[in-house]
Amino acid sequence: MMVNPYDDSRLMLALQIDHSRVAGFFAAHWGNRDFARPEPYASVVLAAHEHDIGWWEWEMKPSTLNDKGFPMDYHDGSFKYLGQLRLDFYKNAVERVLKRDPYAALLMAMHGVALMNAGYGKYAYPPDRTGDPRVKGYVEDQERLRAKLMAELAESEFKEYASEERVWTNYEYMEVFDQLAQFVCNRYPLNSKWRKLGPTNTLNDVAVPTRPGEKSVKLKIDTVSEHRAVVSPYPFDVDPLEFSFPARLVPKKSYQSPEAFLGDFYAAERITISHTLASC
Repeated sequence: MMVNPYDDSRLMLALQIDHSRVAGFFAAHWGNRDFARPEPYASVVLAAHEHDIGWWEWEMKPSTLNDKGFPMDYHDGSFKYLGQLRLDFYKNAVERVLKRDPYAALLMAMHGVALMNAGYGKYAYPPDRTGDPRVKGYVEDQERLRAKLMAELAESEFKEYASEERVWTNYEYMEVFDQLAQFVCNRYPLNSKWRKLGPTNTLNDVAVPTRPGEKSVKLKIDTVSEHRAVVSPYPFDVDPLEFSFPARLVPKKSYQSPEAFLGDFYAAERITISHTLASC
């Protein structure tokens, strides 16, 4: 759950599952003369759309408060508070999607591992947690699944997309879609400078695939107003790209118990946040 100040008296809560839908929307509109559309298209879009769906196992009843009694933000340390549940619901989400699309499940498994091993050693944040035996076991399990799926996909309808190069390119797409969707969902308004952890306006300098045989680039997001940002270079198939996501408003206060918070959570005012991304 992404917990952001909305105004002086209220917090805005954006669920991880709704952030995930934004990532899928970005994936669905990715591609123009400078950026190739991800392939296999439906599988990559599905993976982005569902990558955080496991969070529903906790977000249906988000009864964990942080050390100060406030609703737990995803950067408060979800593994610290949720422990094995945090690992299990990512694994469970992969298993659900696997029944429908093994290629999408492969990308989701890789994304889940990356959140625990510092992006396969490429990122400084989130940190590498594989020193924890629970994380080590989770990563080993998901890496065994990755090897199994890679072998099976090479003999399936997805064989055209099952090379190491293509799979890792699609993993990089996943990271970009996730980082961009985090950036637009984890703050309010869009040009707020309140949040200190999470994607920067260069998406933590993640490599962004362009076209086959061409170098990756870095995106820059310039939040020009409360609901509009300029993205350069611009990667989408429509310009501007309008999008929205649901959120809830709760009092900005410390709660004495999870039950007290859940009362406000379930009764919260629902709002729709709408923003625009454009090339200029």
